[in-house]
Amino acid sequence: MEEKTESKGRERHTRRGTRLPAVVKICGMILLIFMVACWFSGTGHTDEAVEGEESIPLIAVGNTFPYTKLTSPRVKTDRAYLGLPDKPYFYLDEVKAEVMLVEFMNTHCLHCLQQAPVLDKVYTAIEKEPSAKKRVKFLSIGVGNTLKELETFRKENHVPFPMIPDKDFVAMENIGYPEGTPFLMILRKEKGKFIVKFEHMGMIPDPNVFLTKLHKALSGAAFKTVKQSYKSAYQTLNPGVTKEKVLKMLIQRLESRDYVVDGLLKLDIDKPQIVYQVKVSKGNKTETWFAAVAAEGRVCDICHDVYFIYLFDKKGTILDILPIQLTKFKNVAFDKEDLKKIRADLVGKNLLQPIQFNPDTDAVSSATMTSALVYKSIRKGRRLYMKLKKKGLIQ
Repeated sequence: MEEKTESKGRERHTRRGTRLPAVVKICGMILLIFMVACWFSGTGHTDEAVEGEESIPLIAVGNTFPYTKLTSPRVKTDRAYLGLPDKPYFYLDEVKAEVMLVEFMNTHCLHCLQQAPVLDKVYTAIEKEPSAKKRVKFLSIGVGNTLKELETFRKENHVPFPMIPDKDFVAMENIGYPEGTPFLMILRKEKGKFIVKFEHMGMIPDPNVFLTKLHKALSGAAFKTVKQSYKSAYQTLNPGVTKEKVLKMLIQRLESRDYVVDGLLKLDIDKPQIVYQVKVSKGNKTETWFAAVAAEGRVCDICHDVYFIYLFDKKGTILDILPIQLTKFKNVAFDKEDLKKIRADLVGKNLLQPIQFNPDTDAVSSATMTSALVYKSIRKGRRLYMKLKKKGLIQ
């Protein structure tokens, strides 16, 4: 009798043991299907853009606005306008609206400045329509801007709708980083998600263009698919420097400090970023440094991309900044004083420590956007440093 009971117990245990892997497999398949579905619906984007990763495709008509944590408007009436609760962050899908006009802009962008009064007219026209005012909401996202910069811009330009900062470029990265601002989108909520129905890079001077498309979105009519005439900044970035040019730049810069460049080795470590191992000597002392060729897409649609080289040692200390293309207002190249300023602020800092940009103190005169992009690129240095360490190039 005891033997039969024990046998049955073993049998039950064995059956449960064979069922468990099947359950795990089913759960795994469900999770995989969910992840794939999220990706193709456009919600596969993360709350935070991973600095250094340029794999997020440029948002297009028909895509879902990415699942991105946004900073809530500071003013309570702005939160009420968007139908948001009193909390520090929100997701766009939480906005109480059927249709949205979302503008990615920058306070130092000339075309964004010129776009402001046009959008004011569009907003005013919608607010005068009882059937539309509660269904359409407006929002500006300040790429690389602080709250203080946006509040000043809003006051000076009489912007009537909410403006929120994207100080660390997270939202811009998560839509694929278009080539510049202003970047304008009209979205319609479908099944609880905002879907892109229209998008445009650059200024639109005629308010009727917006009004026509907003009414079309409200009607539920289909939008004609238009081929994008612009690209992600990641598709266009090209610093245009060869190994020979980098070597020449390093020799010219370091000889004034009595360093000799003994060798330059290109590393296959962090594509698409270009990284070199640099052997230098001074007297009897030999050191190994690293030179990263930084490339950042412009913020303004009529500005230049940002290219430069930053040198750092095995401790992660920034040793120097060498310009390739650093420009200020009217795309004029940095002069000696501008370079002196940016070097004074960054040389000596460590890549492993937080390096934040303050436009009030860190910006080169007439080059706030370029300065912000330099800092943005330097912050990626921590990730690069950890990769070098993982490869055994830094002990």
